[in-house]
Amino acid sequence: MYSLERFGILLGLDNITRLLSTMGNPEAQFPVVHVAGSNGKGSTASFIYHILLESGYKAALYTSPHLNDFRERIRLNGSLVSKESLLTAIRKVRSIYDPERTTFFEFSTAAAFDCIARAKPDVAVIEVGLGGRLDATNTVNPLVTVITDISREHEDYLGAGLASVAQEKAGIIKKRVPLITGASRSEPWNVIERTARDLNVQVHKFGRDFMGLRTGKNSFSYRSQSLVLEHLSTSMPGSFQIKNAALAIAVIEELRSLEYRIPEGAIRSGIEMTRFPGRFELLRSQPDVIIDGAHTPEGARLLKSTFSQLYPGVKPLLLLGMLRDKNYEQLIKILSPLAREVVCVPPQSNRALLPEEAAAIVRAQGVPASAVMDIEEGFQLLLKKASPDDIILAVGSLYMIGPVRRACGVQDN
Repeated sequence: MYSLERFGILLGLDNITRLLSTMGNPEAQFPVVHVAGSNGKGSTASFIYHILLESGYKAALYTSPHLNDFRERIRLNGSLVSKESLLTAIRKVRSIYDPERTTFFEFSTAAAFDCIARAKPDVAVIEVGLGGRLDATNTVNPLVTVITDISREHEDYLGAGLASVAQEKAGIIKKRVPLITGASRSEPWNVIERTARDLNVQVHKFGRDFMGLRTGKNSFSYRSQSLVLEHLSTSMPGSFQIKNAALAIAVIEELRSLEYRIPEGAIRSGIEMTRFPGRFELLRSQPDVIIDGAHTPEGARLLKSTFSQLYPGVKPLLLLGMLRDKNYEQLIKILSPLAREVVCVPPQSNRALLPEEAAAIVRAQGVPASAVMDIEEGFQLLLKKASPDDIILAVGSLYMIGPVRRACGVQDN
């Protein structure tokens, strides 16, 4: 499968549609909640998944990328997909795919849909890989669609500017399928609203039709026209997680209207138990090691705000890994002033930005920076520099933080 990464990112639905058709269209064999967006889509998808599990439903979750184990991408009923089920799917795809045109993500998505179809879930929560309109997951016919907040990202593939990015995200909107959105800026919202109106779609917008109101460090209340929930708790820090949780509850309201029986207690426990690796995740103490996969300017600003709230006045040691197809200069300019010192490393991707290039931009911000060509080596360098009272913050890409989790002895299951 990994040999297919040589094709890079090739957006389009023709190849994946033919592949799935040859497989008997597994993507049509289970109900779907489809989740796109620039920031928060993984967390929102995970909240929905855990609420469904807490309600007693058979649920599936497909996300990307993985951190340490490919099976992290496919979760079935609270566990990673079994090796046996995944190998069955991979062999099936391998027997029919076109090795000269199939991308890694197309192969992965076809295998995931096969695993999910065989598990026969009551609902599968499917996260978009990149964009939406031409993403391989946009072969599903969902019960509900979700578009989280939108910022500039992947502009080489999605077009320059917020309106172009929003147009690609809005490509998952389906005729008469309700949409939940957290799009807050006027430019992407106008694109989404126009697309939804053309397709006769009912839109539920965060801040207008429902909201999450912070009531404490990790507590909030949810309000909509039909549901009020007080004293909800989340285990994931950051005010942005309250918005993600509110988006998930709005999806649950839609599923309830489709006669899914989801009690209030399941919503509460599902929100509280959700943990999404790599989102302001504390891995160890003395020194504290925190990882966060923020990879858009908006995500970086939210990370910076969360860190400042939780660690006022503290300057962390930064382990920074970026992809070159992101707005990396802007990201580095946002994150650099937060740090006392930065070690730049290459994420595990053929799209990695060279560490020395990143370090040069950091130094231009007046912050000491060095470049190391191995993630774990860079992490160990910072560990040696850190006192027990220091904080090491690993940021920039989910493709970078898997090795950091391993170095701290953290494995997913």
